[in-house]
Amino acid sequence: MATTRVKDIEDLPAVLTIKDVQDILGISRPKAYELAHTAGFPVVTFGRTFRVPKAAFVRWLEAQIGEQED
Repeated sequence: MATTRVKDIEDLPAVLTIKDVQDILGISRPKAYELAHTAGFPVVTFGRTFRVPKAAFVRWLEAQIGEQED
């Protein structure tokens, strides 16, 4: 199975799927769903469907990086 690589944040769609998050972070599908159920992760649910707004995801990711630098 090929992994999609994003070269620029602007290449991402406005709303990400769990598969997008999985590919961007290089994590497994179960880990991506575990992350989606984590408090503070910017996920929106529609029934059993998960979507992640790109802008919120980028802010969340930057915050995670900032926490590691402290």
